[in-house]
Amino acid sequence: MDQENEKKVVETKDKEKKEVKEVLLPKPTRKLWQEILLVSSILVLITLIVTSVVAFLPIKKGEEKYLLSFTYSDDRSITFDSRFGTLSLINGFLVSIAYFLSFFFVRPSGIKPTLGEKHKYLIAWIILGVFGYLAYLVIAVFCSGFLSFWASSLIACLLVGIYDYLIYKLYMESRTLSNALFWEFFRFAIVGLVAAVFDLATCSLVQFGAFQGNKEWYVTIIATACGFLVGVVINYLMSTYMVYKNTHSSFSKTAGGMVIFFVLSAIGLLLGIGIQYLLYDFLCLKQGVSFFSYPVDFVIRTLIVMVYNYITRKVFIYR
Repeated sequence: MDQENEKKVVETKDKEKKEVKEVLLPKPTRKLWQEILLVSSILVLITLIVTSVVAFLPIKKGEEKYLLSFTYSDDRSITFDSRFGTLSLINGFLVSIAYFLSFFFVRPSGIKPTLGEKHKYLIAWIILGVFGYLAYLVIAVFCSGFLSFWASSLIACLLVGIYDYLIYKLYMESRTLSNALFWEFFRFAIVGLVAAVFDLATCSLVQFGAFQGNKEWYVTIIATACGFLVGVVINYLMSTYMVYKNTHSSFSKTAGGMVIFFVLSAIGLLLGIGIQYLLYDFLCLKQGVSFFSYPVDFVIRTLIVMVYNYITRKVFIYR
C-alpha cells in the first residue's frame, strides 16, 4: 500500500510540473487574425523594398562574362549571373536582419521577446538564422536560372520571411517548450531540414564527386547510405535535445532508446534508398522522365521518410 501511495504522490507531482510548464508559456495578447495581419504587413513591406531595389539595378540577364554554371543532376545544370549571386548574398543578410528587427519591435503576437534564462537559446537561434540566410541565397540564385531577378528575389523574401517568423516565435516566445503538435512537428521539420542539408551535401559529394556521376545502380546506394550516416547522427542529437526536449520520458537517452532510434532510422534509410532508386535511377535515368532530377527526388523521398520518422519516433521513443 505504501508503495502505491508513493507512486500516486510522484504521479501527482509530475502532473503538477506539467501544468506549471504549460502555465509558464507566454500567451499572446493579440488575436490570431491581428497577428497574421501584422506579420503579413511586415512580409509585404520588406519584400516590396527588396524587390524594388533589385528591379532598378542595371543588371541585364544573359551577359556571358558574368555567367556561372552549377551541375545539380545528371546532365542538368543551372546557369546564373554571378552579380545577382553577390547581390543575393548581401540581400539575404539585410533581409534577415530587417525581419528580426521588425518582429522584435512590432511584436505581432504581443508577447515580449526573450531568449530565456542567461540567453540559453541564443546559439540555437543564430544557427537556424544562418540557415534562413543561406536559404535566401540558394532560393534566389536557383530561381534566377528560370525566372527574372525580380521574381526570384520576391519568392526568396516571402519564403524566408515566413521561416524567420516561425524561428522568432520558437526562440523569442519560448515555443521550444511547447508540447503543442504544431510546434513539436515544426521543431521536428527544422531538425529534418538541418539533417537533410548535411545528407544532401554528403550524397552529392559522393554521387557527383567521388564517383563523378557514375550511373551504376550501386552508386545511389553508397551515396544515400553515406548521407544517411551523417544525417542520422545530427538528427538524433537535435531530436533528443531540441525537438522533444520537453518530453517527460528519458528513454531516448538510454542505450535501448539509442538502439531503437538507429533501427528505425535504418528502416527509414532502406525506404529512402528504394524511393531514390525508383525516382532517380529508374524513372529519371532509364525512363527519361524529365520531371525528376536529383534535387526533386531528394525532396520527395526526404518528405516521405520525414513523416515516417516523426510517427515512429513519437510512438516508440519520445512518448
